[in-house]
Amino acid sequence: MMVGLLGGLALFSGCGGPTLRPATSVGTGAIVQEAPGLRISVEAEGWHGRPRSLPDHVLPFLVQLKNTGSAQVTIQRTDFVLLDDSNRQYVPLAPSEVVTLLGGRASGVGVSPSVGVSGSTAGSTVFGVGLGISLGGSGTDTRDVIPQALPEGPLLAGAEIKGFVYFPRPAVGYKSLRLVVAPRDLPVQPRLDFEFRRADS
Repeated sequence: MMVGLLGGLALFSGCGGPTLRPATSVGTGAIVQEAPGLRISVEAEGWHGRPRSLPDHVLPFLVQLKNTGSAQVTIQRTDFVLLDDSNRQYVPLAPSEVVTLLGGRASGVGVSPSVGVSGSTAGSTVFGVGLGISLGGSGTDTRDVIPQALPEGPLLAGAEIKGFVYFPRPAVGYKSLRLVVAPRDLPVQPRLDFEFRRADS
């Protein structure tokens, strides 16, 4: 079952979501797996950028990939998919979609025109026109969402990239999630599953 952008986003509330932990004996930090020519690390609780409230609205997975092979590999956002324990499927959000969802702006500085009127003195009234500058707070400042996203495109042999892949928050009531990574550009085309469980389940 595919849950699209509108359907998936309609299912979450504005409150903070549950903490996700690796479904391993260690239970903290990142999960690391390797396929021929590629090493992948995934962390579910790695967001420390702006806005700090981002995990309340979307799921940001911190992904690190290293090309351990001898040939170039192309990485795309469509190489990733998220499944919950009811096998509902979620596709990644483009970073620009996340910014639009949050109603924020890429810069934390806003400029707006303003008009001022002073009291009358000796039969004359003084008008003033200027620009008002405001600094965005952590709630609307989304400047880190796009630059901290996982880069797409060619990954040269021996090179490494790191960034976030954003997903809609899953339907209420899930207990575990699997981030599936299936790079289409590798000769073998492996499928790697990274499973996380809710800390309260």
